[in-house]
Amino acid sequence: MKMEKKALIKVGVVTMHEVVNYGSFLQAYATQYVIEKLGFECDIIDYQFPNEWHIERGIAGARGIKKNISNIVYKLGIKPGHRKKIKLNKAINKYLNLSKRYNNPTEIKNAPPIYDIYLTGSDQTWNPKHTKGDDTFLLAFAPDNAKKVSFSASLAGNNLEEKYKSLFKKFLLEYDNLSIRDSGGNKIIRELIGKEANVTLDPTLMMNRNEWSLFSKNRDSKYSDNSYIVFYLITHSFDVTPYIYQLLKNLQEKTGLKVYSFSKIPSSFSINYEICHDIGAEDFIELFEKSSYVVTSSFHGTAFAVNFGIPLYSVIDSLDTTDDRQVSLLHKLEIEHCLVPLNKPFDDIQPVYNVEKEQLNLEKLRSDSFEYLKNSLSD
Repeated sequence: MKMEKKALIKVGVVTMHEVVNYGSFLQAYATQYVIEKLGFECDIIDYQFPNEWHIERGIAGARGIKKNISNIVYKLGIKPGHRKKIKLNKAINKYLNLSKRYNNPTEIKNAPPIYDIYLTGSDQTWNPKHTKGDDTFLLAFAPDNAKKVSFSASLAGNNLEEKYKSLFKKFLLEYDNLSIRDSGGNKIIRELIGKEANVTLDPTLMMNRNEWSLFSKNRDSKYSDNSYIVFYLITHSFDVTPYIYQLLKNLQEKTGLKVYSFSKIPSSFSINYEICHDIGAEDFIELFEKSSYVVTSSFHGTAFAVNFGIPLYSVIDSLDTTDDRQVSLLHKLEIEHCLVPLNKPFDDIQPVYNVEKEQLNLEKLRSDSFEYLKNSLSD
């Protein structure tokens, strides 16, 4: 008699998977990858973010006719941002297991997808600066008594506006297991529900450097080993210009290395660079993997540098910054000397670290995070 195969437990993940940002796509892919690695089925719930609900509340984005025109124009790939969006959308459709599409909070509440477990994924899914209190990211759409888990959800700070506190308290109390990505967020969690959440790694760090290297090999190699600096500037959380340009110029003068930059650099700094802001997701991984140095104000730029053991300048506005994502990670890896607060003298900066020790710390954190995720999904 033929034995029937036991059906796998199905996990539905809500996250910010299609923001035109490398980190957003890669964290969603990594979340799916590690859940499947643990032996579960996994879908990324295809919830549009941002959508008109968010735009009405102040998030930048096109609506109505403008949105339709924008969707037509970007497909022509005329601007670098359009080409980047085309490549990231191609990666989303190639690599992610997507559910039915949901265009706003009402749609997903009226006809929620059915899973054994619902999971709030990583990235800034609990940061009201971006979500504007959209309770979809707090799994408000899940059926009554459904199992709810969070994995490395980020509040991106240690304070929550008063107007969001009752909302968060109501839904956080409904979770069976809670984990956040950044240590500072536990100040908010304690205040709201009287206990702490587990602190787990960003999903991109749950995949080791060999696994990411294999991902990048899904297309032909483009970059040479150890012959350039990666410059990845993000300014939506804090702005560290012009200091970060001066730092980059100083490093280029010391090393003679060319720079690959994800953004335009003012010509007044006379930096020799090649723009790379419209590369594909696989290219992004290889670019970090083969670099000599990374200079960044981005959390995911920091995360990929440490995953590959690359000398790092992780630039922040201050050591007590409200957005503590980079600080939290580098303290846990015991390489906080790679944090570069605004205006730190260049001669006092040490980007090199003991990679063997750092990788051991990372592997321990990875193991602990896997343990949390496995127990949370199996309970």
